[in-house]
Amino acid sequence: MQAPRPMPPAMRFIPAVQEVTERSGVTVEVVPHNQNLFWAVVRTQAIEVVGQRNGVLPVHESGQKLGVLMAHIDKAIRAVRCNAAESVFCDNVLLEGHLRLPEALARMGFEVSEQFRPLVGARAAAALLRESIDDFHSELTITTDASRSWHSPLMGHGWILDYGRGSSPTINAYAATGKEILQGELNSIHYALLDASRYREDLFTGRVRFHIRSDSLMAIDLLNNPASHARSRSQAARSIVHRIHELLSRSEVRYSWVKAHAGDPMNELADRLALVARRCYAADITAGERQRLMLQIAAEGVDLGKVLPLRTGRHFQVQ
Repeated sequence: MQAPRPMPPAMRFIPAVQEVTERSGVTVEVVPHNQNLFWAVVRTQAIEVVGQRNGVLPVHESGQKLGVLMAHIDKAIRAVRCNAAESVFCDNVLLEGHLRLPEALARMGFEVSEQFRPLVGARAAAALLRESIDDFHSELTITTDASRSWHSPLMGHGWILDYGRGSSPTINAYAATGKEILQGELNSIHYALLDASRYREDLFTGRVRFHIRSDSLMAIDLLNNPASHARSRSQAARSIVHRIHELLSRSEVRYSWVKAHAGDPMNELADRLALVARRCYAADITAGERQRLMLQIAAEGVDLGKVLPLRTGRHFQVQ
């Protein structure tokens, strides 16, 4: 009996890495970040990127069951793909706690593949998302105010962090002892900067432009010109100014004075937050309850048409 001769395989063996690298199709990525949904759609042909689209949508504008977001993605996929049978790849990500991306795309009529995304498409989508997030958060407007108690050495500080472009501003507040209102106004700015740095690690590397607004003309003058106050009691204030300038030494920054109680919604909100922080501290209200009251009390009697919806920041404590 003659032994069988070795035969070449019917199909050429292809390493898994090569298969994924050379895979073609449309890659979809969605990343939630600071109450916004950033999305990217990339079409690849083997190792070539042949089409891409990206965008951002605030969560509160994304529609019921993210219908508005999915409409944008639907339009982008149809714009970049070559034919209706081309596979669509995505992670099995859960958006806003109730929508699975693969299921949503399948309901829209796309052929969603269960295979791993094309390597080139995944990298291109990730780069698009990073660039989009950095650009979206390239300018931060900070509005602050302080509230002093006339009966105790207690100062309230309130601030709003706003990246604009339809994103939801973040509000926060803090209370601490203090007597001089100038120091309190400057500390409000310093606390706001420290709070903002907890949301973005590279905040002070020069990639973000700052617009800092306060209703204290003296504080703004001192920040623009530290030598503008020669009085000895301003020595403590100069120390705070030095810390602020040290944080912003690599950044482009603009300081603006806002007239108090003149109808500016951000200024009025910051004033209310500072008052809420001081009174909550005096009443020994817990941090969790304070966060709930901040939204409730701060919204009362203030025209917030331009700043809603708001979200409270993390519990703030000076280290």
